[in-house]
Amino acid sequence: MFRKLFSFIMLISVVPLLAAQGNGSLSFHLRPGADIPVGPKSSLTTEDAPYKLGGSTGLVGQYNLPWLEDLFLEGILQVGLHPTQAQNMLTLGSAGMGIGYDLRLLDRVSLQFGIQGGGTLGFFGDAEPAGNPYAGANLGVTFDLSPGFALSLGSTYSYHLGWDAANAAYTDLYQGVNVWAGTIFRVQPQSGRQKLLVETVKTEPLFPVFFGHYQNTPFGRVLVQNHENSSITNVDVYFFISEYMEQPVLTATYPSLQRNQSVEAPLTALFTSRLLNITESTKVSSEVRIEYSYLGKRFTYTQPLTLTVLDRNSMTWDDDRKAASFVTPRDPTVLIFSKNTAGLVRDQGNNPLNLNFRIAMGIFEALRLYGLNYVIDPQSSFIEASQDQFFLDYLQFPSQTLVYRAGDCDDMSILYAALLESVGIETAFITIPGHIFMAFSLGTSEAETRRNFSSADNFIYIDDKAWVPIEITLVQDGFMKALSTGIKQWRDAVNKNANGFYPIHTAWETYQPVGFNQGSLSLLFPSADSIIQGYKSSLDAFVSQEIQSRIDNFESLIRSGGDKANVRNSYGILYARYGLFQKAEEQFLTALRMDRNFANAMVNLANLYFLEERMDDALEWYLKADRLMPGNQIVIAGLARTRYEREEYQLAQDEYRELAALNPELAAKYSYIGNTNLSIVRAASARDKGETFWEGEE
Repeated sequence: MFRKLFSFIMLISVVPLLAAQGNGSLSFHLRPGADIPVGPKSSLTTEDAPYKLGGSTGLVGQYNLPWLEDLFLEGILQVGLHPTQAQNMLTLGSAGMGIGYDLRLLDRVSLQFGIQGGGTLGFFGDAEPAGNPYAGANLGVTFDLSPGFALSLGSTYSYHLGWDAANAAYTDLYQGVNVWAGTIFRVQPQSGRQKLLVETVKTEPLFPVFFGHYQNTPFGRVLVQNHENSSITNVDVYFFISEYMEQPVLTATYPSLQRNQSVEAPLTALFTSRLLNITESTKVSSEVRIEYSYLGKRFTYTQPLTLTVLDRNSMTWDDDRKAASFVTPRDPTVLIFSKNTAGLVRDQGNNPLNLNFRIAMGIFEALRLYGLNYVIDPQSSFIEASQDQFFLDYLQFPSQTLVYRAGDCDDMSILYAALLESVGIETAFITIPGHIFMAFSLGTSEAETRRNFSSADNFIYIDDKAWVPIEITLVQDGFMKALSTGIKQWRDAVNKNANGFYPIHTAWETYQPVGFNQGSLSLLFPSADSIIQGYKSSLDAFVSQEIQSRIDNFESLIRSGGDKANVRNSYGILYARYGLFQKAEEQFLTALRMDRNFANAMVNLANLYFLEERMDDALEWYLKADRLMPGNQIVIAGLARTRYEREEYQLAQDEYRELAALNPELAAKYSYIGNTNLSIVRAASARDKGETFWEGEE
C-alpha cells in the first residue's frame, strides 16, 4: 500500500517541472552534502546510538510563483546513505514537496527558507524495504553568477518516521541535519523570459501633421517593472512602427532598475512623411522593445502595442500654436501663387511704401480675384472647436484651400500665412474667443513704422516689431475692409484681455511645418493685368485714407500764409513716401522756386528721380546738393547709389567708403555697393536698392 503512496508522492514532486509552462521561473538545484545525525539515535551524542556521519545527494526543482515571485514551490528527490554501528547501512530514498520564501539580500545574494514533506523508502540490510513519511525544514544562501547559473550553501533538517509493527505505531526512524553546497541551473535564461512587466499607461491618437513633433514630445507612456531576481542595468526602451518609421527609436534609457522597481517610460518616434498619406483614421500595430543587462548578459523583451492614427487634416486646439504645422510655405502650388503675385508688385516701380505691406496687399487682391470664399464648416467650425480644446477639428492645408476655393477662418488664415511666408514675410495667428485671424510683419521697428505710416497707431507692436492685423475671411470685401476689421477685432480683444498672438516662426520651433503638397496643381489663376489693377486700386485707396488729413493740413497752412520752401518740401515728402511721385515733384520744384539754394529740396528731388530710375537727373541734383552741403551723409549715400546704377563702380565704392567712415550704420543699409564681387552686388541691387532717406522732413 505504501509503495503506491510513495509513487504518488514522487509524481507530485515534479509539479514544478510541469509549472514551467507558466510565467514563473524554474530552476534545478543539485545539493550534495554531509548528513549529521541528531537526537537520541546519533552516535555523535550517545556512544551506543546507531547512526554515524553519512552523506546524501538531492535534486530540487524550484518554481517561483509568477504572481508572488518571492514565494516558491519545490519538488524534492533525495538519496541519503546513513552508516550505523552495525555492519548494515540505512539507505533512504525521499520524494517530497515544499514551500518557501526567497529573501533577496543583495543583487546577487538571497536567503531561502522553507518547509517540506513527503515520503521515504528505506532499505536496511536484508530487511523488506519500507515506506514512511518524513518532514523537514531548510535554510540556504544562493549566490548568482549568471542568469542561468548560481551557487548555493545551506542545511536541511529532516525527521523520518518508521512503522513499529509490534506496537502498531510510528516511531523515530532517523533525524538529521544535511549540510550541502550545490549548484543551481535556471531553465531558459533568455528565450521565453517574461521577467519584465510592460503595461500601457497612456497613449494618445497620433496626428500625422505633427509627425516631426513626436521626435521630442511623447505621445504615450508605458510602465516598465523589473521582475528579475535582482537589479537590471542599461535599460533601453525602443519604439517602432515598421510602416511609418525607418528604424526603431530609443525613447528612454535608465542606468538601472532595482528588483520590483518600476518606471514610466515616454514613447517618442521619428516618423516619416508617409504618415501624411493617411486620409482616414486607422489603427496601426507597433511594438515597444526593451533591452537590458542582467548579471552580465543582455536580454530583449518585446511588447506589441496598437495605436490610433487620425487623418492628416485632424487637429485639436489645446495649443493654438499647433495650426502653424499646416502653414506650408514650400508647397509648389503656394509658391506659384505667391511668387508670381509678389513679382507683379515689385515690377510696379520703386514705391517707397513698405514692400511687405504692398506684397501682402497684392496677394490679398489675387486671392479676391481668384474667388476665395469664406465658408463655415458645419461639422468642424472654429467656434465649436475653440470651446473644447480636445475637440477634433478638420484643418485644410493651403493647397487644399486653393483647390476648394473656400475655407473657414482657420483655413483661410493658414493659406494667407503660407502665401506670405513663402515670399519672406513673417506672419502670426491671432486668436480671440470663437475666432482666429492673422497678422503680417512689416519688417520694421516701431520707430521706423511710425515715421513711415500715418496710421501707425493701428498696428501691433511686439518686441519692437510692427505687425498688421488682417481679417482674411473678408477677402471678397477688399483689403481696406479686412484691414479695418482686423484692427477693430484686435483692439476689442486687447481691451477685454482675451487675445492670443502667436508668431508662426516661434510656433514652428515646436510644431514644424510639414512637407505636405499635392504636387504643383494647375489652377486657374487671375490674369496679371487684373491683379495689377486690383492692387493699384487698393493701394490708392489706402494712400488716400492715410494722407488725406495731412494733405488738408498742408493746404490749410499754405492758404493761411504759411507757404514757405520748407513747408513745400515737407508736403513733397508726404507724397513721395506714399509713391505719389508726380505730386511730390511738383512740391519740391515749388520749394526750389521759392529758394533756389534750398539744398533739402535738391536732395529730395534727386531721391525722387532715383526711385523713378532717372539716374542722370538724380546725379545732377545730388551734385548740386553736395556743393551746398559737402559731407552730408544722405547726399553721399545718394551719390553712391546713383553712380552704382550708372555702372560707375569705382566712383560708387569711393563714395561708399566715405559714407562708411562717417556713418557705418547708414552704410550697412547699402552694403551691396561696397562688395567687390559684381555678380553678387548686381543681384543684391536688383532685389533692394536700400532705404531712401528724405531730407528736412517735418
